[in-house]
This record gives sequence, structure tokens and C-alpha cells, in this order.
Amino acid sequence: MLPTRTLTRSSASPSHVCLSCRRAKTQRRFRHTHNFDSEHTVGSQGLPQDENAGNTGGDAAAAQAAGIAVRARDRHARPERARDGDGAAPPNDPVRFYEVARPGILVRGGRGPLPEVVPRRDGRKREREAMNEFLGALEAHVDVDAGVAVEVGASWSGVSRGGEDGEAGRREEVVVLHRPAAEVVAVQPPHHSRAGQEGVVVGADQRSTANSDSRFLDSLEAEMPLVRKSVAQSDIRKTNVESNSITAGTLPIRRYFAHPNTTLHVNPNPTRAPGYYTSSRAYHQAAAPAGFNTSQLPPDIASLAGTAPLASENPKGIRAQLRKWQELHGNDMVLNDDIGLDADPDTGDVANNLTRLPDDPSVITNTAAEQDDDDREAMAHFMQAPSDEPSTGAEANPRFLKMGELVELDYAGRDRENIVAVYVRSTGTQIAQFYTMQGRWVHMPEKRVQYSIPGWVDAEMIKPLLEFLPSPDEVENNIEKLMSEAYIKDLSVPRRVSAPLVKRMLEFHAEAQEIYRRHAGTLDNAHNLLAHETDLRYGSLVSAATTLLKMPADKLPVTALYAVRQALSHAGFAFNIDRRSHRLTGYLQIRSKGQVKMVAQVQRWLREWQDDLASTSTMTEEQRRRHRTSKGASYVYGFIDKAKQIVLKSREDRQPTRHGNIGPSKVRIPLTPEQDCIRVTKNEEFTEQDTELVRFVEAWSLSQMFAGLPRVESLPPLILQATGLYADMELKVATGLVFLQEIGTVMPYENRVRFDQHLLLPSSQHSRPLQNLMASLLEMQDKHEFVDSMADLRHDWGDLPVYCIDAASAHEIDDGLSIEPVRTADGQGEVKDQWWVHVHIANPTAFFSRDHPLAKMARHMGESIYMPERTYMMLPRWATQRHFSLAPNRPCLTFSARVDAAGQTLETAVRPGRVRNVLKLTHDEVRAAMGVSGTDGSAPELTLTVGGDPPSPRPRKSQSADLTPQMLLDLTQLQLLGEKRADLRRAQGGLFFDTHKPEVEVYQSFTAPGLAWDHPHRRGSRSVEGDPVIRMRTRGLVNWFSPFTDPVGTLVRETMLLACGVAATWCRERGIPAVFRGSVARPDRMDSAQYFREFLAPAARESAKGEFPMHLGMRYLETFGNTGLRTSPFRHRVLGMAEYGKVTSPLRRYGDMIVHWQIEAALREEARTGRSLKVLGASASTIHNDIVTSAEEMQEQALAQPKLDRRFLPFSTPVLRTILIGLHPRETIIMRAKQSAEAFWMTMLLFRAIHFSEIPPHLLPFGADGRTVHAYVHSPPVARGRSMPLAVMIREVNFVAMMGVPEGGVGGVRQGDVWEAEVVEVDVWLRTVVLRPRRLVERVE
Repeated sequence: MLPTRTLTRSSASPSHVCLSCRRAKTQRRFRHTHNFDSEHTVGSQGLPQDENAGNTGGDAAAAQAAGIAVRARDRHARPERARDGDGAAPPNDPVRFYEVARPGILVRGGRGPLPEVVPRRDGRKREREAMNEFLGALEAHVDVDAGVAVEVGASWSGVSRGGEDGEAGRREEVVVLHRPAAEVVAVQPPHHSRAGQEGVVVGADQRSTANSDSRFLDSLEAEMPLVRKSVAQSDIRKTNVESNSITAGTLPIRRYFAHPNTTLHVNPNPTRAPGYYTSSRAYHQAAAPAGFNTSQLPPDIASLAGTAPLASENPKGIRAQLRKWQELHGNDMVLNDDIGLDADPDTGDVANNLTRLPDDPSVITNTAAEQDDDDREAMAHFMQAPSDEPSTGAEANPRFLKMGELVELDYAGRDRENIVAVYVRSTGTQIAQFYTMQGRWVHMPEKRVQYSIPGWVDAEMIKPLLEFLPSPDEVENNIEKLMSEAYIKDLSVPRRVSAPLVKRMLEFHAEAQEIYRRHAGTLDNAHNLLAHETDLRYGSLVSAATTLLKMPADKLPVTALYAVRQALSHAGFAFNIDRRSHRLTGYLQIRSKGQVKMVAQVQRWLREWQDDLASTSTMTEEQRRRHRTSKGASYVYGFIDKAKQIVLKSREDRQPTRHGNIGPSKVRIPLTPEQDCIRVTKNEEFTEQDTELVRFVEAWSLSQMFAGLPRVESLPPLILQATGLYADMELKVATGLVFLQEIGTVMPYENRVRFDQHLLLPSSQHSRPLQNLMASLLEMQDKHEFVDSMADLRHDWGDLPVYCIDAASAHEIDDGLSIEPVRTADGQGEVKDQWWVHVHIANPTAFFSRDHPLAKMARHMGESIYMPERTYMMLPRWATQRHFSLAPNRPCLTFSARVDAAGQTLETAVRPGRVRNVLKLTHDEVRAAMGVSGTDGSAPELTLTVGGDPPSPRPRKSQSADLTPQMLLDLTQLQLLGEKRADLRRAQGGLFFDTHKPEVEVYQSFTAPGLAWDHPHRRGSRSVEGDPVIRMRTRGLVNWFSPFTDPVGTLVRETMLLACGVAATWCRERGIPAVFRGSVARPDRMDSAQYFREFLAPAARESAKGEFPMHLGMRYLETFGNTGLRTSPFRHRVLGMAEYGKVTSPLRRYGDMIVHWQIEAALREEARTGRSLKVLGASASTIHNDIVTSAEEMQEQALAQPKLDRRFLPFSTPVLRTILIGLHPRETIIMRAKQSAEAFWMTMLLFRAIHFSEIPPHLLPFGADGRTVHAYVHSPPVARGRSMPLAVMIREVNFVAMMGVPEGGVGGVRQGDVWEAEVVEVDVWLRTVVLRPRRLVERVE
């Protein structure tokens, strides 16, 4: 009989040796004349390759740490067996061996269903060819690199022709896939009579193929009475929903689970490069849980779980060594099967992969990192929203799932295969309910759905299931109880009810798999077909499908798109998506072939290094002296030695911490006009190979490119472990950043936000074309050749004062304000109580087209990104400051409105112009001139500083002294009209709030805030002495919904909103598509008017100030829905405006530039034809009610007009719709990045102040001990697990934090509570403060 498993090992070493006679050979395989059982296996020198060979086994623990791999290979066996009837020996049997990721620990794998291709006994094919065909088909569907062990057995019955079955010498085969203490998939090829496996006696009747298959499986079940059976629902052709079986052609598939709490899922992955998969050490050691009877397992599995060795086992072989190691260390860490381990609070990686049915808690709830991201994104939308557009929520995708949509449930990073399901409904805070093609209900955050097909089935098909599904209240309030009941009760939907829906999903999945099979050669080679050699490319799912399948987009069935999506997702690192917006955009990044090759090359080096570690660990001193290390292993050894020395040198000045950052420098450099407070020294010790290893670690930690790719993600921590310098730290991505800081690749105070692979800043070095574009723009500054396309149409505003009110630190001036009285028809007098309010906007788009390099950069950036340390401009500074920023004699596009004393709009106009009399003022200067205050004095400003004293602001020439009495009257009138406009918006439901967000500044130089530009240093070490000065100014947490007290802020905000309303009205009247913004209602939220009546109005009446509590206001804000983008105007409910299009910042927002281009083209067309393009009868009454008229009514009017010829526009409606798909998510990412950058520097300040005492405790606003704060619970507490923290805000500094759950549990916490808490740590990686609750101090009933 053939041995059940043979472990071999691959190596790149050129020297190989026969492990039986120890004869060195240069070829991979050396054939001796021995039979199969003693046949020699050839591998790299010094490493045990065949467990049945008589060689010396190695240190099993070291082997496990290094990871022994087995490559697929073919051999022919010559077992001793009976001859057939004519006495001739049967031909050699082909045997294939597959890679094992860890010695004795066979982990997940497989590419889906087992093949249906089987040998046919047609008399024309030899048995050897037939078996080869079967094995080839099997191998094509097995992920050999993921670690599946395949046992192939063949025997001859030896029964004479007169025997029981009437035939003699009948050949029997069986293929068994083993997974230790986990899953066994048993398959018998059809037309085979019997099969024998060592320790497992199975049999079948040759005379009936169908019966023989079933009897074989039944026999296997009889030999393992403790196993639990389930049905595979993978790729099938015939499905019997009512029965407990699924038939794929003639190949029966059954699945067995060796322990009820251990379920490992098959992970289809046909195109990933070879690599290792490692999970947590505790998980591997718990492969055979305590109390589990391993005697019921097949012998191969039982031997790994601690049973007695086989009699035939070589006592010096690897199996014996593994058993010895297991006896010594196997019980070091034993998991309690009844306890679900929480996810890593930083990365979200789930340590407990034991799946709970019907839901995994880690899937239902957000991890701490995910919840923190959600809270921060929500805060980003609140705190980063500009004053002219308060945002309405954290959801980046405004298109909500609807009942009946087909979705793919994404279990990325959780060792579970994605599955097809149908969306049922929302069940509460961030959680949605789905029904899968496996006939199970599942609850998970809606944001994890990365692919959906709207309207796949009618909602009526889903509704019959609702009475059998957990209600939203049960899910939100009793999910733990519900999951506990699922262990002992059948809570599934009855088959008779779910069968039609399940059948449709299975048919969809089967059709997609069939398309995949038909195009497997192309789809498995997708990256080579789509990728560039050196440059990052962008694409979409549709464009990829049309290219790969060679079908037009309008002919692609949804199943084909899904098949292509599966192929791209299986390609691993080659393709990348932004999980925050992919469902909406369908966009994907196609990484360059060079980058993919770099990752594969470094993986290969690390495997060789692991192999070398394993082999040398068993060598004698003499053997080590003669040992030749492979090139790849030597690269890793050399880099580790250099890195270790650099890190030790770095620690003489800075100490590593567990808070996601290294500590400040021991060297203090004062910030003076003569010197910076930072001194940098660079060295170049690294070779080209060292640089590649640095890039590998950088991709893992800094840009997190390996997220969701566990086999790649598991390799960089081995480098950190090998240095021996991080033994007391978790080897996670945060520690990877500490390592990069210590070797000097990035600065010790690096803000990792700028390396976000989806933010894709030009300076992040992610994209070579983007870097080239940026370089070309810098070269263009002296040869730009700008031409003003609106020169002949510009109106000269002459001496009309233009007030540009902005911060003193503003990089560019986008807008200015003017006001003048309305003149009578003869121009001799003034109309009483009517004014023209003009908003003059910078006009860069008149000087270049949408195809200009400047426009290409603007489209990529989306908008300028302001971070405390640097500003990433959408347009280069030379263009804005020299040519386009508002200044005397500069061009502009002016949006004008004729308004009355009540603030109502009577007429609108848009015209290009040129301003002459420009006054630049700050808010404080205008307040001082008008004699008003910006605050009510109830919250004094608090300033915290570390690193020294920041420089005083540079003196600027103030123009406030140039304000004449008439100018002050103009500003006062603008302020009064602003208040009237605000009243009108409030009457239409507009919501007003002010987050009072803290301001943070960072200084390296005395001349200006910010840090010097730098890039990752990969050529060697870099030491940095000194640290930047950080200053934060805050008023603490004040009710965001208190009455707005800043009159100058009201003036600026309302005039900007007026201009945006004028632009939207002007475009609507002329049928011009552009970028319009409005509110998209959430289907699961209460109507805002109802919420106001039932909650806010009563609360405001009870308040002495007439205001409602902040937590009620935040919930009220959620009822308005989310902000969305469309090509035609629609109502903005938060602003209380019927139509709204941003136009006030074309120097820093690409969406504003689009509207400018459209309006300019329309103005030129009107000038060319001599007639207005206005197509809607805009009567005085309609304009008079511009805030009241509904956007729906306006749209109906527009649709009623004859079809318009708008070919003169630079953007057609279809093109705009395509742009908007990516523009909105891009704006959301930028908003979040800006908030994260500010949070990072505030966290860094607190990190240095608290952990390194740079601010004495008595000077901190955190109690006498410097650690006591008051935490405001701003988000609704949700039962997310025993250790999931609560989202809070530190009231003293108005900063987001995470607070542990109080002893009474989440049920004792309410939104709006204030808790006294203790600062436990400041986590720089997570950009948050971790708090421990002490007691409840305030609750609003």
C-alpha cells in the first residue's frame, strides 16, 4: 500500500542530496531502483524530506517556527501488489504530493468544489492515463499553496476470478483530503469498486456506481462515529433543496467536522502567489481541543493530535519529532471553546477563528479599530464640514441597500470565504440582516458589503421569510442570547419557505462559476493582462470584465461581473480596492507587475530564510561550517543584522513604546530664529536588497497594503521577531511602524495618514505617473501660456469694495463679498430696502480646459488637503498665488442676488469680471471694526504646548485701518442680511450647529508653522534629534447646538450659501447639468419633523437657555439622511435650501471647478448667440420663493421642457455622472484624512505630555493627578462585546476617546452621559486616548 502522506520540502538551493544514501546530486529528483516505500526523495542539503527515510529529524519547534513547505510534484509508485489476470504487472500509479504550510499542522485550502472530471473506463484509455486525468482535475481545484494535504491510495484486491465479485485484480482508488481536527472531505471517483486507507476501512459495491459512492461515504462515517456532517453548497449542477445532499454531476460531496466547535472554511484562491499562512499560535495549538476524543479521527490526523505513534513510523522522522514537541509544548495555550476571543483592538484581526452558528460575534459587531474608525469618520463629517455645508453623517456611500439586493458578504481577514446572500433589512445601529445561499440568516455591518446587485429579487420574495427571522429589536438588544439559543435550537427559516430564494442564489452562483470555468485561463491571468510593468493603474469592475471577457459593457450579465470580481479578489495583492467606497464606485487599483514581483521576491527570500533556519537548527557545528546559505536567506540575515544595530543605536536617544510610536528625543533643541528645533543625520548602510525588505515592511505597516492577505501579512512580523528587540511587544502593524521609525525610514513623529494608499497623495510615492504629473506642473510655472477664455465678457467692478474675510494663515483667497444698493430704472436713485449682494469667486477655470495638466491634477486630488504639518495643494502654489487667488486686478466669476430687507431673493445673475478694490481681512479684524464679539465668554480658550515656545505670528499688514465709515455700514448691512437669510433657512428646517473643534499647530521652523518636506529614507539609517513644537488651542466641549453667537461667522456663511444657491438656480433655469448637493434620506430613520416634535421641542422648552441637549441634536441630525451628489438640483434638508451647488472654492475643490467650467461655457454660448439659454419661466413669485419651492417641482418643470442641445458644455450628463461616482467618496476620504491628521497631532501632544511629562500634571486640565477627565458619551452605546470600548469625547479638550465598559455593562450607559474616567494610555497609532470609567457624574433624562 502507498504511504498515506509523504512530506517533502522545496528549496532554491542548488545543492540537493538523496536523503537515504546521502549522495549529493544537482538535480531535484534522483531515481534509485528501490520500491516506492524506500524511494529516495531529493531536496536541499541537510533537511529531512521524507518522513519514512532513515535520516535524522530536526528540532520540531524550530521547524514549526520556520514553516516547512511541500511543493506539488509527480512520482510513480511501484507498490507490491497482485498481478492482474494475465500475470502482467499493472502500470505505475501516478502520485502527487501537495504543499504543507506547517509541519504536522495542515491548514485551510481548496479552490471550491472538487472536480467533476473523472476517468472513464472506456477500454481505450489505460488506467494510468485515466487516473492522471482525475488527479490533474483534482489538482486544478485544490489550492496547493494554501496547505491542503491530499492522500492518494491505490490497492489491488487480489481476489481470483472465481471470487466473491466474480473478478480478480480489480484496481481500487480513493482520494481523501484531511484537515487535522477540523474538516474531512471524502470523495471516491466513480466506477471504482473498493478503496483502502491505512487505519480507515472503507468499501463499496462495484456493480452500482451511485450506490458505491454512497456506501463508500457511509463506510467512512461508520469509522468516525463522533463526526458531524454538513452539506457542501459550492459549485453544483443539481441541487435537492429538500434533502440533506447536493450532487455535483456524479461526484458525491460530503463534509465532516471532527469537533462541533471547529470549522475551517475552504478559501478559493487559484491565483495567489505561493506563500505561507500563519494564524495565531494559540489557534494552532488548540487544533485538538481539550477533552476531544482523538481516537475517533483517522490515524493520520490522530497522530498529530497526540495519539500513539504508528508502528511503521521512523522514530527519527519529522512526525516523531513533531509528536515530541507536541508532548512538551502542545498544551501551553489551550483555548476555552465556550469563550469567543475578542478581535485585536488595533488591527481588528480576529484571534478566534472558531465559527459560531448562525453568527460570528466578530462579524456581527465592529472591532474596536472599526468602531473607532466609524466614530472618527462621523466626527470628521461634523468637525471638518465647512461652514457653508454642514454635513449629515458618516456614511460615505449615500445609496443604501434595499430589500432584495443580492450582495456578497465579505469576511476579509477572517479566514472565511465570501458568500452570496440577499439583503433583508436594517436591524439597528450599523447592523443589517442578510439571508445566505446556505439557508442561514446572518447579521453584520452593512459597510462590509463590497458588492451588490440592486433589485435582484422583488421584496415580495423576501417578505415570507420575515416571520422566521430575528426581529430588529431582538438583534439590537438580545443578540448574545439569540446566538446562544442557536446552539441548541433550530432557528433557521423552514425549507419550504426559503427554497425558492435559496434556489435562485444557488443558480446565480453556479452560473457565475460556470463562466469562471469557461474563461479560467484568462481570468487566472487577469493581472498580467491588465497591469502595467511599472505604474499603478486604475480601473473598474466593468472595464476589467469587458477587457478580460471581450464583451461590451451592455452585454455583460451580472453573473459574468461576479465571476470577474471573484477572479480579481482571488489574485490577492495584485488588485486592491478601497473598502470604504468600493460598493458604490466599483473602482479598483491594479498594482504594477514590478510591485507584485517585488512582493513575491521578498516572500521568496523570507521562505528561503525560514528554510535555512530550519535546516541549520538540526546541524552539527561541522555541518554548519560547511553549509552554504542561499542568496535569498543571506539577504534576510544581512538586513536583520544591520537593522538590529541601527535600532540599538536609535534607542540610545529614543525609547520604543507600546503606544504605537517611539518616544521623544533626549536631546532638546530650542526653536529660535537662527535654528530649527530638529536636526537630522542620514547614513547609507543598506544594499539594494535591504531597500526591498524595507519597502516590504513599509507596505505592511505604513500603507497596510497586505490587509486581508494573511499569508503575506504574516511574514513581516518574522523580521521583527528575528531582531530579538520586540519580545515584549505584539508583532502587529503598529509595532512595524515603531521599527520603521527606529531604523529611520520614517520620522519619529510621522503622521501615517499621508501614506494612505487610497488617499494617494503625489508625494506618497505610490504612483509613478502621479509623480511625473507633479514634476511637469512644477516645470510649467515659467511657461504656462494661460489664455483668458472670458476676457471679452468680463465686467470691471471698478472701485466697488471687495471684502475677503479669511484666516491670516489662508494659503489662497477664493472669495470676496460686496454689497451695493439697487438703483432705479433710470439709475438716478435707489430702491428702498433692496440690495445687490455680490460674491466674487476666483476664476482659474477660465484659463485652462478640463484636459489641461492642472485639471488632471485637480481631478486626482479632489480638493486641497490641509494637515497641521503640511498642505497638499490641489493646484500648485505658483498658479494660485501668482495668477488666480483674489487680489487687485485679478479675474473673478461673480454670483449676485437682489435681496430685500427680509433676506428673500428677488433676482439672480452670474457674470465674469475683474476686481480692483480688494481688502483682505481676518475675522478678528472685522469683529474689532464692527465692535462685536465672536463668543459669549462661557468657554474660555485653553492652550497646551509641548516642545518649547512656538514663535509669535508673523506681522502682517492689516487693511482694517483702510475701512471707511461707508465700508463699515456695508459690513453691518451684510451681517443683518445674513441673519435674515439664516432665519429663512431655519424656517425651512435648516439645522445650525458649531463643533468648536480644537486648533492644532506644529512648528519645526521659526518662520512658519509646518514641517519640512521629507520622504521615506530607505538607503540606510536616519537619526533625528529634537522634536517639533506642538500647540493646541481649544474651548473644551460645548453644546454644538447652542445658539450661534459669532455675527461675522454668520455674515460669511450666509453669503457663501447665497452664492451656492444662485449658481444652482442659474444652472437649473438653463438646463445645465453640474455638481449639485442635497440630502438623501435614510430608509431606517424617523422623519425629522416628527423627531423634532416628539423630542427636541419638549427638551428645548424645559431648557433654561431654550436649547436641546447635544445628544438629541446629533440624533436629530441623523434623521436628515446623508449628503449626496447629483447632476440636477435637489433639496438640501440640513441647509433648508431647495437647490445647492458649491462654487465658492475653485482653487481648492474640483467639484467647484466643474460648475465653473459649465457656467463659463453657457455664458460664452449666450454671448455667441445673443440670446439667453434660460428655458424655464422664472417668474418673480418663483424666484421670490427660492428657498420654499421644492426641488422635485423644479425638476418636473425641467423635464417638461423640450430636449435641449447642450453639446457646447465641457461635461455631458453621462460624463458627470461617471465623475460623481468617484468624487463623493474622494471628498469623504479627504475629510476623514484631515480630521485624522489633526487627531494625530493632538494625540502626539497628549502622548508627550502624559507619558513623558512634557507638561507637568498640575498644568494639565485633567485633575490634580493629571489623569482624571470627564467623558461625554456622544454615540449610542451598543452591546458590541465584553471588551469593545465606548465612543466618548473628553469634555476638557473636546477630543474623541475610547472608554472601557463600566462594571455594570453597556446597559448602564446612555448617550448623553458624562462619566468621570481615568486616562490609561494615549495610543498614537489609533490616534485616541484610552479611558477607564470610574463613576457616572451626569445624566440627562
